[in-house]
Amino acid sequence: MTYMKPDRSTARRWDYLPEFAAEQLPRYTSYPPANRFHEGVGATAARAALGRLPDKAELSLYIHIPYCQKLCWYCGCNTSVPTPADTVERYVQALLLEIRCIGELCSPHAAVARVHFGGGSPDSLSPDQTERIMAALRAAFRFRRFAEIAAEFDPRGLTPACIDAFARNGLTRASLGVQVLDDAVQARINRVQPASAVEMAIRRLRAAGVEAINVDMMYGLPGQTVGHVVETASFAGAQDADRIAVFGYAHVPWMKKHQKSISPDDLPSGEPRFRQAEAAALTLEHAGYLPVGFDHFAAPGDSLAAAASRGRLHRNFQGYTDDTSTALIGMGASSISSLPGLIYQNRASSTAYCDALNAGRLPVVRGVVVDETDTRIAHIIERLLCDFEADVCDEQLIASPQRLERALSAGLAERSGRRIAITTRGRPYARTIAACFDPGLAPSAARHSLSV
Repeated sequence: MTYMKPDRSTARRWDYLPEFAAEQLPRYTSYPPANRFHEGVGATAARAALGRLPDKAELSLYIHIPYCQKLCWYCGCNTSVPTPADTVERYVQALLLEIRCIGELCSPHAAVARVHFGGGSPDSLSPDQTERIMAALRAAFRFRRFAEIAAEFDPRGLTPACIDAFARNGLTRASLGVQVLDDAVQARINRVQPASAVEMAIRRLRAAGVEAINVDMMYGLPGQTVGHVVETASFAGAQDADRIAVFGYAHVPWMKKHQKSISPDDLPSGEPRFRQAEAAALTLEHAGYLPVGFDHFAAPGDSLAAAASRGRLHRNFQGYTDDTSTALIGMGASSISSLPGLIYQNRASSTAYCDALNAGRLPVVRGVVVDETDTRIAHIIERLLCDFEADVCDEQLIASPQRLERALSAGLAERSGRRIAITTRGRPYARTIAACFDPGLAPSAARHSLSV
């Protein structure tokens, strides 16, 4: 397929409100968010929470592979290029130990409904390593017959052998990082990836029987323009992707040192960045995609679109999801688990992760106990971000009445009794409304991603 760049422009429909667009806020993929995890939660708490899971709990498993063949400078994920001292095989051996240990802690009657491989890039695994990981998962857990098995891939490293190994082990959904198509922007982020490589990856996946395809794209990258965003969104839609996620680049060089290769002076900010987010949304909606939450889009027949229309959409560490599992259990370095009453995270360093497991310890490093009030706040925030409305039964749960009043006055939300509803004008600023219910959000908390 030869892809032609679009020459059309998009009409503006979003209102740019700089005082809200420039806010730095958590993404709220969990509540409490990850920046409030602490070292008072460790392996003992994790073991107890796993042991308390219901006998017939439905489980969602996340497997983190922290390696890439080449490091992209925009990346905020926990990943690295493997070295002789930090090999993928050593990591896989430790991962197999963790899988077996977690399986022993969970009820044998619990059932796995979903498995998600993330990273990094799971395509950094050899076919044999993929086979061994999947064999270990099936030995340690009982799988539902039609469990969804998904993986995130870098199209540049997605070989036929890699696809075949995942497909033989039941892969049902693949997410491909496209990010941006423009050659010059790709060079600035150290990710040169022609459109033909993405098209080839999609063809090979579908030929192997993997029919559900997701595409990730970004805005706010160095040198990126509205035209570049429209080009990438049009391309994604032309691939018949089932889901498209649109993420704004978060420049956090104090956390991710490789981002120092990107000059802040090259980043679009203010209204130009905002218009890129708008252009992505308008282009995808024009192509027939349905908006899901504030940064996902789904084809009309996709289960994510159905969940959104029925009020059954959820939000977890992978973003928007139709996952209804009792517990999300993360395995691998830096992975996060969300269980009833507890959220915990593994060590981020692959070396420290492997050392802990080789010494017979779970590699849990931090987390947070989730009490009843946290659960109620989490529900309000999730419903606001998923349904754009929520019931607030207790006035005391409004953590920042002044922040909420400011949003109401700007027309971003409406209040009727105990009901808070985000308006059409306010949808790009959904995280701003959600933040009104976060009592732990410090006014000077400056190191989150931009609201839009």
